[in-house]
Amino acid sequence: MDYVLKWDGQSSVLRVELTYSAHQKDSTVFIFGDPNWGGQADIFKVIRNITSSEPEVVRVDEVNRQISVYHNGANKHTISYEIDGSLPPDLPTRASQTELFRPVISEGVLTLVNKQFALTVTDKSNPLVSFRWHSYPKNFSYFNSIDPSQKSPSEKLSVYYEDLSNAVCFVMGNNISVMEYSVLGVPYFSVTTKEDRYGNDLQGSLIPFFKSYFPSIHRFWNDTDFPFYFLSVTALQNNQTEIGAGGFGINNGFIMKLGRKFGTWEIYVTAHETAHTWIGIKIMFGTDSFDHQWFGEGFNDYTALINLANSKLYDEEEFLNYLNEDNFKQHYQSEIKGVHNDSIAAKYWTDYATYGKLPYRRGLIYAFYLDNQIRVVSNGKFTLRNMLLDLYAIRKEKNNNEILSVDDFITVGAAYLDKRELTDQIARYMIEGQPIDFKTVELIPEFKVEIKNNIPKVSLSENANLLEIYKW
Repeated sequence: MDYVLKWDGQSSVLRVELTYSAHQKDSTVFIFGDPNWGGQADIFKVIRNITSSEPEVVRVDEVNRQISVYHNGANKHTISYEIDGSLPPDLPTRASQTELFRPVISEGVLTLVNKQFALTVTDKSNPLVSFRWHSYPKNFSYFNSIDPSQKSPSEKLSVYYEDLSNAVCFVMGNNISVMEYSVLGVPYFSVTTKEDRYGNDLQGSLIPFFKSYFPSIHRFWNDTDFPFYFLSVTALQNNQTEIGAGGFGINNGFIMKLGRKFGTWEIYVTAHETAHTWIGIKIMFGTDSFDHQWFGEGFNDYTALINLANSKLYDEEEFLNYLNEDNFKQHYQSEIKGVHNDSIAAKYWTDYATYGKLPYRRGLIYAFYLDNQIRVVSNGKFTLRNMLLDLYAIRKEKNNNEILSVDDFITVGAAYLDKRELTDQIARYMIEGQPIDFKTVELIPEFKVEIKNNIPKVSLSENANLLEIYKW
């Protein structure tokens, strides 16, 4: 499967030509988009003008997102189409930020990943996929996430189809800056817009991550087995004062769509999404982390938070504010805090503020609780980090086709807490949704908890030091 890409640097349209082999089959079926990724509701307003060359015929099934090409005896197989990055007139800015399937393609700036333009083929017989740019502005800055050392867009990039999922990012533009750092020997790339309407110095805002946060989280996981990592932050030019920040992680990188000044929230988002390198990508329960987002999102959020503290990107006030105001308060006053885990998926994208954030908060609160229990029972000898490192070791021992499961989580945790108690906690708190009663919970001496209007609020004891609590 060979993709040829074309962009003039001015329009919002990316032109794509895909040449592929069909192994003498009568037809080939492609699928565009993923309904579980970004709440995709109108993807055929993004992909358009789908054609092939005679004698081949294209049929589009919008309901099932299928594009069928009937070969009619043709020996050469090519399908051409366009990806439209323009914004819908009814939601011209929010759609670009929150609908993950919409790429950023506008005058002078292009940021896209393979899920936004590449097709999934139901026939997996083609082992390799290649990408190259045929038409592009020659003076534009360029970055690719397959091989960042390749600086020319016209050079072909290849990847195995089985490794393609969320693996390819292209950034190109005349307002793009690319910087390279070394973090514990790992090449890191910072890819940002140079100037925007919010007065950001994005390269400057990201420097603390390369100096302290990324070294911290690599030490947390005892892991520097990376070919490279990248951050891509694109400031959106829009018709509103500000629209916040949204984004998503892919293999070896994080892509942010920014619609305001880069501040405390954006620091958190960057920390959370880059922490997914481990929990959510390298460590995931089952084949789809969506079923256990209490772990994939909540435990990831906790590792991000404590690494923000360890790296001094968050001080004590910012740490406690996120723990209390953004999690304990929001969760314990929520009318749906006790819903069953199975009820979350159906409303995840349609009511993200309520249902989408539920597994984040539920999981983070349980991770904080579990961390404290392990510390108390072991008299400070062990922490949740030890348990997560054991879980990571089990993941690395398994074959690629073997899944990591909640049972593995319980088995690992049984080295630190009573197995039956741990099993019951997951069933009650994470699956059935019963809120943890912190009136009966013993925390380490460094933390105090006060219950007011049934909402727990955590504070630090006198002389307690976050850098001492969270050190590795």
